[in-house]
Amino acid sequence: MDTNELNDTLASLHEELTHGQQLDEESRERLRVLLDDIRSTLDRDPATPAEAGSPDDSLSDRLQDAVVDFEAAHPQFSQMIGRIADGLSNLGI
Repeated sequence: MDTNELNDTLASLHEELTHGQQLDEESRERLRVLLDDIRSTLDRDPATPAEAGSPDDSLSDRLQDAVVDFEAAHPQFSQMIGRIADGLSNLGI
């Protein structure tokens, strides 16, 4: 997955989050935080290393946890998050 595909998937997730199916507020906020952290990671200059203890340290873990947590109740979110996690991994993030 290249950066354009990743951005398209992020936009789809944001659209679904904003206008899609009903989510409880805790799940909605969790996805918002993940999206914000992903955007921050993608917007950072690649030459600038992430600081120790930064949200990037656990972003991959949090994405994988979200895939598992959303899998049964919200499979389309789970699939999108999985694609995003794979895309970030392919980009070395």
